[in-house]
Amino acid sequence: MLNKLRVCAQKKSLTVNSQKFEVMCFNSRPASFLPPLFFYGTQLPYSDTFKHLGMVCDRQMNLNIAADAALLPFMAGTFRVKQFIKSLDLANKLHAHIWLLKTYAIPASMYASQIWATPFLRQGREMDNLYRNGFWQC
Repeated sequence: MLNKLRVCAQKKSLTVNSQKFEVMCFNSRPASFLPPLFFYGTQLPYSDTFKHLGMVCDRQMNLNIAADAALLPFMAGTFRVKQFIKSLDLANKLHAHIWLLKTYAIPASMYASQIWATPFLRQGREMDNLYRNGFWQC
C-alpha cells in the first residue's frame, strides 16, 4: 500500500510528508509485535488513536473515547460562557445564557459530530423526536 502511495505521488508530482505519518493496525497484536514500516527511508510510528474529521478513533473502535474527546471542547465552551456571564453580570438574563451557549458551546461540541443533517436540529424542533417516541407521555 505504501509503495502504491509512493508511485501515485511521483506520477502526480506530489510531496508526501512522511514526518506526519502514523500507522494504526486494527488487530489484537500489540505494536511491539508489528513489523516496522518504512516510507522513503523513514520508519513510520504506530499509534493507538487517530483523528478523522475531528472524531477521535482508537484501535478497538471504542466510541467512549470519541465521546470523551468531544466533551472537552463543549466543557471549555460552557466554562467560557459562565465566565462571560459572571464578568458582565448577566446572571438574570436567561436569553443571554441561551444565546451564548448556542454561540460557544454547541458549535464546539458539534465539530466531530457524525449527525449533521437531522430535522431535529432546527429551531423549535429539538424535542420533536422525544415527543414522537413517547418519552414525554405520562
